[in-house]
Amino acid sequence: MKLCPKEFEAMQSGWRRWYIREIELKTFKKFGLWIKDRDILEVGCGSGYAASLITAEAPRSYTGLDDGSFDAVLDFCILHHVEGWRVFFDECRRVLKDGGCIYIADLSRSCIHAIDALLRWDHAEETLFSFEELEREANSRGFRTVKKAIDLGMEGYFRFQKE
Repeated sequence: MKLCPKEFEAMQSGWRRWYIREIELKTFKKFGLWIKDRDILEVGCGSGYAASLITAEAPRSYTGLDDGSFDAVLDFCILHHVEGWRVFFDECRRVLKDGGCIYIADLSRSCIHAIDALLRWDHAEETLFSFEELEREANSRGFRTVKKAIDLGMEGYFRFQKE
């Protein structure tokens, strides 16, 4: 599942960088994200802009994954009728230390539908989810919801902690 060229361009734009810097990262800090001297894994790091902001705050280590590997996992899950978020949370549970946290910012299924209708990006329905589905899956896979916020029902921010 690759981004269409227009979607890729949108993800690299100035407004997207502003949004990462001024909204997403600040929201995660309000949720308790502490970067200095921590081990950080960013899944879906895109162009690396958030990586530059994160590494400027001196984490102990930083690893960013976005070579299509997560998309390949989702494609496999779709092909084999396995829920992608289940695999994601299982892997996070495997690699995180006890008490480790996952911070997620993503758009809801209904928001993606609206974007697809407007911009004709055509996301695969199997990869979309509601915030309730995301939270239920995290909780059923050994993560406790520590904090969440939903902006206008479109973008959700979550902090899940490994129990």
